[in-house]
Amino acid sequence: MATPLDIGALKQFSGVFSFMFVLVLVYAVLSVTSWFKERKGLAGLVALLAAFLTLFSSIATKTINLMAPWFVLFVIFTVLFIMVFMIFGYDTKAITDFVSSGEFGVGIWVMAIMLIIGIGSLVAVVNEEIGFQKLTEGNATMDGGQPTTNDFGFWQTLFHPKILGMVLVLLIAYFTVKGLTKNE
Repeated sequence: MATPLDIGALKQFSGVFSFMFVLVLVYAVLSVTSWFKERKGLAGLVALLAAFLTLFSSIATKTINLMAPWFVLFVIFTVLFIMVFMIFGYDTKAITDFVSSGEFGVGIWVMAIMLIIGIGSLVAVVNEEIGFQKLTEGNATMDGGQPTTNDFGFWQTLFHPKILGMVLVLLIAYFTVKGLTKNE
């Protein structure tokens, strides 16, 4: 049944979306660096080559396609959050000063959320494509003539919910202590 909200046909263009994403992102990053500031053509060529190389890797394409909606949601919620502050009477200059002051580490939190989205997407795609278990299966040893594998998996331990929770608590503690001990 066809509906106006059926976007299943757009899956065929996933390569084009990832190509454009890498092209624009790499060009934007390179164009603000000091060496490429005067060499816009070279920055465009490097961005174009990086975008073409992305098309050859199914892991890179799937990772970009998985993390792009999360980045869009993050940007939408950020804009809505800023609009809430504007409703309560803050102007854009006050919001910009707050974000750029670095007093509360807003930039660090934004970068941390972006890294979590990117690394989480990459881990999900790698686990789906080749699986982390297959990465550790090469450690088979001979024990009494029978091949055995090691039951301990590095990736299974690293991404266990208890380990991830501990890392989150340690990060919260780090930023809390950093904020409390900051010299004014």
